[in-house]
Amino acid sequence: METRRRAARIGLVAPLVAAAALAGAAVFTVEAAGCDDPGTLVSTQHGPVLVGGCTVPSLVTPGHTAPHGSAEDQADARRG
Repeated sequence: METRRRAARIGLVAPLVAAAALAGAAVFTVEAAGCDDPGTLVSTQHGPVLVGGCTVPSLVTPGHTAPHGSAEDQADARRG
């Protein structure tokens, strides 16, 4: 009977310990990123654009926004 209680307690505490470890890892990752400029969103005629910040230029095309159209049009485009 005691082993069942111990297992139940471990089953309740283990997710909390895992969540605390993941939260700590997230804070460490953000602190270690070394980005002092979060950037700002600027409204343009094409939609909001991120200016500044710690982005990798080869991954972000300036002025690029999500395709316009309905969700159905976008789903059709993804399917081919």
